[in-house]
This record gives sequence, C-alpha cells and structure tokens, in this order.
Amino acid sequence: MAESVIMVRIVRRGRRADELLRQLSQALEQDAAEPDDAGRVSLRISRRGPDAWLAVRDALDGLGSDWRQWLHLAPRPTR
Repeated sequence: MAESVIMVRIVRRGRRADELLRQLSQALEQDAAEPDDAGRVSLRISRRGPDAWLAVRDALDGLGSDWRQWLHLAPRPTR
C-alpha cells in the first residue's frame, strides 16, 4: 500500500504537547512520535496525499480543540 509522510511541528513545548503527540501516535496506531531537535515529527500514514493529511487532522481534532496551541500541522497537500 502507498504511504505518505505528514509533518507536525511542536509550537509550544510542554506536557500537553507531549501528551498530544502520544495520543496522536496511538490514534494513528504508530510507535511513539519523537520530535527532532527542531520539534518536527514525521508521521508515516498508509494513505496517499490529502487522505493521509485528513487522517492526521481528524485524529488531532479528536484529541481536543486546543491542539493548535501546541502543534502545527503542515499545509494540506494537493492531488
């Protein structure tokens, strides 16, 4: 199956950001998401393009309305 990489970046570090990443990894059925030194996290999703992005955004939306205060989801890809 095709795979996409969706980038999420930590905007504010802290326990809530860590918790959101942990919950996001669980929601996407992935190993724990570990940010690089710049706070970027690469998520490999077994969907293509916009469908992969939507899966990540939907998972984030399901974690609470405050996720945008802590994480930034890379712009939506086009087909």
